[in-house]
Amino acid sequence: MNVRGFALVIAVLLMISAGCGGTQSPSENGNPGNDDSKVQQNEDKAEEEASDTGQPKKQIIYGPADPKYQMDLNYNGENHTISGTMEVQFSNNLNKTLQHVYFNLWPNAERFKDGGITVENVKVNGEKATYQVDQTKLDLSGLSLAEGDSASVKMTFAVKIPKMEDRFGWYGTTVSLGNWFPILAVYDNEGWNLDPYFEHGESFYSLNADFDVTLTADSEEVIAATGQEAGKAEVKNGKATHHYKARNVRDFAMQMNSQYHVKTAHVNDVEIHLYYTDDQKKYASMLMTTGKESVRLFSEKIGAYPWKELDIAGMEADWFGGMEYPQMVMISLYEPFGREFMKLSTAHEIGHQWFYGAVGNNEYDATWLDESLTSYISSLYVGTLDRLEARIPKASYYHLSSPVSTFTKHADNGGIDAYNYMFYTYGPAVVNELRQLMGDKAFYTGLQQYYQDMKFKIATTADFVRIMEKASDKDLTDFFKKYRIYVNDPQQTNSKK
Repeated sequence: MNVRGFALVIAVLLMISAGCGGTQSPSENGNPGNDDSKVQQNEDKAEEEASDTGQPKKQIIYGPADPKYQMDLNYNGENHTISGTMEVQFSNNLNKTLQHVYFNLWPNAERFKDGGITVENVKVNGEKATYQVDQTKLDLSGLSLAEGDSASVKMTFAVKIPKMEDRFGWYGTTVSLGNWFPILAVYDNEGWNLDPYFEHGESFYSLNADFDVTLTADSEEVIAATGQEAGKAEVKNGKATHHYKARNVRDFAMQMNSQYHVKTAHVNDVEIHLYYTDDQKKYASMLMTTGKESVRLFSEKIGAYPWKELDIAGMEADWFGGMEYPQMVMISLYEPFGREFMKLSTAHEIGHQWFYGAVGNNEYDATWLDESLTSYISSLYVGTLDRLEARIPKASYYHLSSPVSTFTKHADNGGIDAYNYMFYTYGPAVVNELRQLMGDKAFYTGLQQYYQDMKFKIATTADFVRIMEKASDKDLTDFFKKYRIYVNDPQQTNSKK
């Protein structure tokens, strides 16, 4: 979860812990989305058309299938660049011949004005490819990849890391590499998903893959990364070459700092590594305790943590609470935030290892499936579930199942505040209402089944509704309609191919 929304959910949880009765929204009257009545009337019809909670008629196929990434990279600490080669292998499982293949280039987002990514020497199956870069989109065209065929895409790329405190950026001795390399886009029932970068949250969407990454950097750099390091780094002439392997993950992230110390603990056969500097040492015990408790609790309530390693990497940013990546979380240890903020931030980002890391979703079109479920288990961790209150927004076009585009469309009328409220305050309260309706036994049985059925796959609202209805042995149509969770919510389409 990105930080603007995270600041809201943390503030709400802290108020609840202090005895505040129920959640509150960012707006003055405690309920966002009070756009003018004319806008409201114009969109009532869209809300009505989205009110079907029935199941989709066709099974969704997600592809390209079985992606495998191999990267050989060099990091230059003087000019803060990372460059090298990448090969991605995959197969066409999409029941059609592919004439285009797309990648997302997130470093080219407008937010990163001092950064960016360039791509060169693109080849498909050994042949020079025709390609075009349009901001965050890389389009490989002129292909004829038949159904069932496999392909290999090779390219060289160079990334300029911006100087900023963010999930992608550098400042001081910290280098954060989140969403930094060309990543294969997803083709589903909507076509190719090429949604814009969303700085107030996430718009990331990728299939599980295997990664084999070799990185050469200055030998003093200490690196937290997705996956596990294969053997010890090879050191020569002041440079260290690290080799990482990760299986069944939907992204690959790293965080480097030459000042890091590393602390290790074990829980439930999971090896937890905590990365912290001298200035962050005073938080180390609290962070490790939170890490162990979170892994233990979430494994008990949802299902076992699906990998062997988890890295917790400290950083310091005055607006950034934390960010999740598979097997790694970035946590801001900015002192004015305070320990309770840091503790809840750590639990929340670790919770994303279950919701988005293991059980994937389209974060642009179905934000609630990872943010609201993760915010629910964050509340579970601090023991405040029964104080959550689901206040339904007045603007009827704001749904819990709305895509990000619904909120950005109304950005000038409080849409971003509404986004934060819907997914980080209202969403977990609705999940808690569902728990109370179903009862703890049926609810957690359903949540565990959802995790088992959808682990390493892409989940949709329809999947969640179907599994929870089966676990409850009830028709939950009225519940989901009341709280505006719609299987057939209108999806944004202007960035689909």
